[in-house]
Amino acid sequence: MDPKNRRRHRVFATKHTEYHLRADECVGVRDRSTGAWLRRHAALRLRAVQLPPIGADAEWIGRRLQFWGYATDVTTSPVTEVMRPELHALEHYVSGVRSGEIAA
Repeated sequence: MDPKNRRRHRVFATKHTEYHLRADECVGVRDRSTGAWLRRHAALRLRAVQLPPIGADAEWIGRRLQFWGYATDVTTSPVTEVMRPELHALEHYVSGVRSGEIAA
């Protein structure tokens, strides 16, 4: 019997941008060329419309993420890679900004 996969964070990378998700919520957006976290990106705090199940991430290569929110919707360019975030990336997520753990 396989233990249940409890992974909550995934990174969906496009050519220029990484979208960091906790479950289906976008909690971080990073520019791939500079490594800068984009604190004012429209996708932040939005929910993904559809995602692959955990373990089936490779099926999403070439597809686009769609996020929806009350006032705005965001569609990304095609996903080139799906990965787990590096441990230090979690400290940059917007949930940390809201709780005062990091500067905005």
